[in-house]
Amino acid sequence: MSAAGRRWGRHLLRSGWAERVVRGAGVRPGQLVLDLGAGTGALTTPLVRRGARTVAVELHPGRAATLRQRYAALPVTVVEADLLEVPLPGRPFRVVANPPYAVGAALVRRLTDHRSHLTRADLVVPRWMARRYAASPPRGFSAEVGQHVPAAAFEPAPRSDSAVLILRRSVAGRRGPSRHRVLAGRAR
Repeated sequence: MSAAGRRWGRHLLRSGWAERVVRGAGVRPGQLVLDLGAGTGALTTPLVRRGARTVAVELHPGRAATLRQRYAALPVTVVEADLLEVPLPGRPFRVVANPPYAVGAALVRRLTDHRSHLTRADLVVPRWMARRYAASPPRGFSAEVGQHVPAAAFEPAPRSDSAVLILRRSVAGRRGPSRHRVLAGRAR
């Protein structure tokens, strides 16, 4: 299977579960939120309902075209691109996504890179992966295992249960001047 084929994984969240994931993420109106691996828009719809400025990123050309048609009259930007290559916003943003499992670890590395402006990510990933990151969070982030998502929440169902991995930028990991520099500036 090609790299693109692996990235077109297809375990689509059922709409009721997508609502639960978005509700648990606590998205507020006006926040910039990326739905990476948007698929058919299961998470995009509840994000829009919550008033998020939503960017739906989908690699599959047919799915991206369907998303464009579905959200043409709504405040959604649909980008046909690989979620591991699409440019990330240059300002604070959030992610609520059900990415293909095959690229989960690479996506976490990308989102938590020191150059990223990510403030929080709620990612539906295999449960073992969520536990792994909760035990050893990426540098500059806290990580916790959020909501349990059973295999039956997907169509088709994956082999095992999933969970929401919640990544939050830690205060020490925030972009901007370091505390040391700020304090040194005050001493002058």
